[in-house]
Amino acid sequence: GIDYEEIPIPKGVKVTVEGKKVRVEGPKGRVEKDFSHIKELYIIHMGDKIIVATPAKKDKQIKPLGTVATKIKKMIEGVQRWFIYKHKVVYAHFPIRVRVEGRYIIIENFYGRKDKIKVPIVGDQTVVEVTLQPGSDIPDEVIIKGPDLEAVSQTSANLHEACKLRGKFKKDPRVFQDGVWRYMVTREGEE
Repeated sequence: GIDYEEIPIPKGVKVTVEGKKVRVEGPKGRVEKDFSHIKELYIIHMGDKIIVATPAKKDKQIKPLGTVATKIKKMIEGVQRWFIYKHKVVYAHFPIRVRVEGRYIIIENFYGRKDKIKVPIVGDQTVVEVTLQPGSDIPDEVIIKGPDLEAVSQTSANLHEACKLRGKFKKDPRVFQDGVWRYMVTREGEE
């Protein structure tokens, strides 16, 4: 037998399937994913739906069906309404400077350090905005958004990782809360 899941394609969204490569285009961008590394997986585009199928297994082997179907659903969601991760810039003593330079988020004066921390922005459609505290040039929030959930969440994870203290800078995280910390995951139109 075969296990399968059907994913409806909404109006205004165009899907292209080539083998195990899926491209989804919509009003808010396009997202491509390659599932070629997954054996025994079939992705079929039929009319206004995508069918993701795998041969049924009797044993309890973890099947990629649900994971792949969920990723494709998130692709369809993302090209209609962007995923948004909001982060608060927090510091006690040294005002942290945050700006976007090319495809990097630059963090300066982190705990008074002289070196710059360069955080890679993942995905060519991921947008990063730094908002300022009202009436000042002090960063308030870092907003990461885009149609590709994996790219947005990985950029957020990169930012989180960059704000972890290591080596001689390692301090008790309960005492020192400086950093850029995620406080909200939302969708366009839900903020």
